[in-house]
Amino acid sequence: MDLLIARSEGVMSIDNQPLAIDTSPLVANIEIVAYDCSRGSGNLEYNNSLRVLSPFTDVMPYAPFVNAWITAAAAIIGMTITLAQAKTVKLGLVDGIFNSKRQLPISYAGQTWDASDQALAGMQAAVNSWDIAAAISAGDAALANSVNGMSLQVILTQSASQPSGAGGDTSFIRYLYDISPRTGAKTGWSPTFTNSPGWIYPSGVTGGGVNQQPAYVGSKSAMTYQSTSGPNVSWPPLNATLPVTLSMMSMRTLLSNIQSRRATLQSTRLAKKNTINLLTTIAAVITYDATAGWPTS
Repeated sequence: MDLLIARSEGVMSIDNQPLAIDTSPLVANIEIVAYDCSRGSGNLEYNNSLRVLSPFTDVMPYAPFVNAWITAAAAIIGMTITLAQAKTVKLGLVDGIFNSKRQLPISYAGQTWDASDQALAGMQAAVNSWDIAAAISAGDAALANSVNGMSLQVILTQSASQPSGAGGDTSFIRYLYDISPRTGAKTGWSPTFTNSPGWIYPSGVTGGGVNQQPAYVGSKSAMTYQSTSGPNVSWPPLNATLPVTLSMMSMRTLLSNIQSRRATLQSTRLAKKNTINLLTTIAAVITYDATAGWPTS
């Protein structure tokens, strides 16, 4: 959802619908507010300086203008806003708040870090760039290798043609876990066994020790390995002129903290959306406070 407030014109647009509202509550020197709720960011233009765009992220101060727009839309004669449309607008505001808060800077290891989508993609690429390809043998062409978000998990998928029974794991898994043979896990990797369809354990075995690899059965399976070591990562804190050096584990922890914050915000977002979807009148949608109850950090 896109928002545009134009002070001088006394108009606010949501998506493609401009409506007259009272724009006087805007901070006196703000002329234009433009915001993209799907990105969680926007730009301001000021009336007391050159009209150079000034980026911002926090849409909460403009929530009352959203309510004013819905109120104006409900008053249109002959083409009033529907309850579903009013909900869509309020849900879009919730998305805007979520998308801005999940990208706020985050503190870790005595530094403040940029957690924007662009920065996060760069951090992820820095972590993923170290070579795990050497661990994949040529015989594992059927392997689907992917990194699962912030947990940096490699998911291994095998076909039904792989042998079954105890020790029925493939050469790739044996390389990672049983490398010497059966003398311990490959350095830098820790196995995380999951009871995914197609994998079973020998009797009494829960996974994690030598000779405790699962047996393969069925047509599809998944097993997770997480990297626990790797090269140091050089990354600049927010507003720093020089990067600092983080261990691979520290970088993973930073990424995990960002993911944890996102999960908490997502929980609030979904709860608010569920509440809005249950509202039965446009007046209730206008009254509902989309800005309350969000985590503060």
